[in-house]
Amino acid sequence: MIDENFSKDYEDVLINTEKPSRYIGGEFGSYNKDFEKAEGKFLLVFPDKYEIGISNFGHKIIYDLINKNEKFMADRLYAPDKDFIELLEKNNKPLYALESKKRPREFDIIGFGLQYEMCYTTVLKILDLSDIPVYSKSRTDSHPLIIAGGPCTSNPKPMGKFIDLFVIGDGEEVNIEILEKYLKLKNKLPRMEIIKELTKIKGVYAPILDNYTKKRIVQLTAKNHPTNSPIPHFSSVQDRATIELRRGCGRMCRFCQASHINAPIRERKKEDIVNLVKQYIKNTGYDEYSLLSLSSNDHTEIEDILGELSCFYKGTGISVSLPSQRADKFSVELAKLAANERKSTITIAPEAGSQRMRNIINKNLNEEQIISATLACIKNGWNKIKFYFVIGLPFETIDDLREIPKLIETINENCRNQGLKYPQITCSISVFVPKPHTPFQWASQNSLDEITKKIEFLNNEKQRIKNVKFNFHNPKMSQLEAFYTRGDEKLSEFIYELYKNGAYLESWDENVDFSLYNNISKKLNINIEEQTTHEFSTDEILPWENISYGLDKNWLIKEYLKAKNEESSIPCENVCNNCGVCKNLNTKKVLSKRKIMANV
Repeated sequence: MIDENFSKDYEDVLINTEKPSRYIGGEFGSYNKDFEKAEGKFLLVFPDKYEIGISNFGHKIIYDLINKNEKFMADRLYAPDKDFIELLEKNNKPLYALESKKRPREFDIIGFGLQYEMCYTTVLKILDLSDIPVYSKSRTDSHPLIIAGGPCTSNPKPMGKFIDLFVIGDGEEVNIEILEKYLKLKNKLPRMEIIKELTKIKGVYAPILDNYTKKRIVQLTAKNHPTNSPIPHFSSVQDRATIELRRGCGRMCRFCQASHINAPIRERKKEDIVNLVKQYIKNTGYDEYSLLSLSSNDHTEIEDILGELSCFYKGTGISVSLPSQRADKFSVELAKLAANERKSTITIAPEAGSQRMRNIINKNLNEEQIISATLACIKNGWNKIKFYFVIGLPFETIDDLREIPKLIETINENCRNQGLKYPQITCSISVFVPKPHTPFQWASQNSLDEITKKIEFLNNEKQRIKNVKFNFHNPKMSQLEAFYTRGDEKLSEFIYELYKNGAYLESWDENVDFSLYNNISKKLNINIEEQTTHEFSTDEILPWENISYGLDKNWLIKEYLKAKNEESSIPCENVCNNCGVCKNLNTKKVLSKRKIMANV
């Protein structure tokens, strides 16, 4: 047990750590429920720094829903920075939960949010710091149940030896069901039998059983959305009220895992969204709210929603932020509402420079729409434009890459012809990572040498364009992400070796020791580049095929073949594309108002 007089007991640790406010808890909006009175105790762990984890919307949802249940309490733990760990060890102090100050092993269940593959070694370190065996097989009945959810569970195999149970799909209901059933069985059955029983809950996968599991899916209501959340002690990465507009995206771009594993589209009602915004702002005091979605301006009533909220908050200084604008649905009025008349940077996501590549990735976007949206921004006062692109995509050629700078030149030419000042353009360019449960899951990733040459080519091409800046994602990090995301259970040993050799907080580039990866690769006889550049046959049984998100394999194959033939598909907002999700999961898309079919 940790001394009740926490401040005194941890004084030497907190005084000497870089940011003590990460570790003290007590934020405005936190629940701080009585640990001893709770029947069920759930520790939510986000395996990244405080300022990242406290902003995560999924983390906020589960924290809120569990704490609203009178019987249960949910506490939080974020990955401590390296300096804090050193101080804990120096002062012989244990790691603790943020609000209760209890040791993690005192909880019934510890739930990890796996948002990014590069957090895997951090999960192991947190288990170690919590005095919990990192391998599932080494835990006894005295240890908490270790579960995990989030997008990385789309392929649970690499972390399968460390996690007892994975939650597949939406977590709003299933986490509470797991906690309720676990408490009933806790003192009646041995640990392994409890794990078997819990897999009878829909959406729960146990690596030791390797059971076929369909994703859990919920409908979006006002009741399963938080209207309050802990306010961080210092500025976090998304320091604003977050309201989820919709889940899923009917465009189904072939490289995008999020759109495929979150299908079908489910929209919240306009009136629910407006009321949620008002409640969240009132409860938290934020002066900015974000309307969260994979495609916010695809919501069927987005302009009405923003118009009503803009009128309500007029003159208050409260503003709204939206993610990137869809060029084919770009609206100047919508952009003005989102910017609250402040002409800062506006973001558009063409993803690819050539029409051929946009057809291949199923972007359903043409150059005229991109240019029209960009010029509309410039004419209405935006002088900073940000574009998102992906390079290294399947079937990409140098000619396709050349179209990225040519697109910028065409925009400049239009500005010149119309007497407009050139905008400042920033191109954020990421490297393609083939993801499970997408049509491109079979595709190979470009080698580091190929990507390096493509980056050099683009940098040379842009030299003649003075108003553009290219920012490239680190290709080595993208390669490691691909290595993990398509791996099998053999990667568990690799992850364990990394952790034992000090790998930690690898979601931050500066913490990744690439020489350590090379050394472990040699030791285990695993060639990372061979793994990532491997193109799977559509006849192969993939490591993640016993995890179902409702997508028919034949449909995924068909989409992959259409990509090879440079063919696009109609978005499912317009017409059902027969992906299988609604049929296989007994569900349907939910739109806030009746969608008028587009002529495509």
